[in-house]
Amino acid sequence: MGARMGTLYDERLRHHIGNESPRTEAVDAVCPQMIRHWVEVMQDENPAYTDPDWAARSRHGGIVAPGAMMQVWSMAPLWPPRDVDLPIAPIDEILEGEGYTKIVATGQAQTIVALARVGDTVSFTVRLTDVSETDHKTRLGMAYFVTFEYRFTNQDDDLLGTQSFTYMRFKPEPETDEAPAA
Repeated sequence: MGARMGTLYDERLRHHIGNESPRTEAVDAVCPQMIRHWVEVMQDENPAYTDPDWAARSRHGGIVAPGAMMQVWSMAPLWPPRDVDLPIAPIDEILEGEGYTKIVATGQAQTIVALARVGDTVSFTVRLTDVSETDHKTRLGMAYFVTFEYRFTNQDDDLLGTQSFTYMRFKPEPETDEAPAA
């Protein structure tokens, strides 16, 4: 009986789990203008986000950013481009090389610990937290699931919150010329 070969997970994916990016500082400090844009789009009328007098009298002592806005501070500018050394890059490279060429987001969750204040400088790290051990059969094709987590802190290294994402990288099913069932 021959020796059993290791799986793609065992040989090339597993050892990347736990890898974390360097700490990256947001391009812009938390500012009333960015908060205003966010709350207008979300139609959020909370005065803690936009009314300086109300916010000054609140438990926050001033304008704060909505917690759900955390991801905004991690977005890289379109120009000049800024690359962040993400720990998911090696996983994507390996899976793409194996034919898992398409991506679909499947889950996202946030934990809000504290609200960022106007003037705060937000930083973040990204950590690869999980890769499925085998590929799974889905409607779109065979797929691996990849999960990573952002950790957001302010300039004092106080935790603002975390945000996790899961996506599946899949091999598209071959297209057929068959007519759909009636």
